[in-house]
Amino acid sequence: MAIGANSYGDAAEIGALVPRHTDKGIFTGLTRPTLTQVETWVDQVSAVVNIMLADSGFSDVPVTQADVKLALDHFVNQEVAAIAEGVNGSGRFGPTGKRGGSQGRWAVIVEDVQEFLATFAIGIERLGVDRPTEPMAGISYRDIDEGGDDTAPIFQRKAFGNRFKDWDS
Repeated sequence: MAIGANSYGDAAEIGALVPRHTDKGIFTGLTRPTLTQVETWVDQVSAVVNIMLADSGFSDVPVTQADVKLALDHFVNQEVAAIAEGVNGSGRFGPTGKRGGSQGRWAVIVEDVQEFLATFAIGIERLGVDRPTEPMAGISYRDIDEGGDDTAPIFQRKAFGNRFKDWDS
């Protein structure tokens, strides 16, 4: 198995983050976790990242912009390294870690991706990853016009025949 083309991260980089769980820095079929497991986790975490990028309005998924891809590679590497530590009984997903617990790894990873996107979404967009706005996203209203005079709303309560009783009187 190999890491998918739509994924971020690299098994060798993850091995460098958790060397004691590798064979001289390399995941193999005999390490815990195995290379196949690490590659599967990379694809799974990357899929979550891609889905949440798309949900946040980014249309260029998977991301190929160089700086953003490096950041996403690093993010996925860190998440998968934490999973590798957890299956070996250490790190934030291990039995004594402060993350995970009753919430589970999945929920923590989703939360981590949400935090990542909340922190970097504007920067990702400014680096050129396409994030088109919805046609109706910019609709709003103004209380005053260019001259500083009050404006009347386009739609008013009684315009559609609905009447409201003032329950306080």
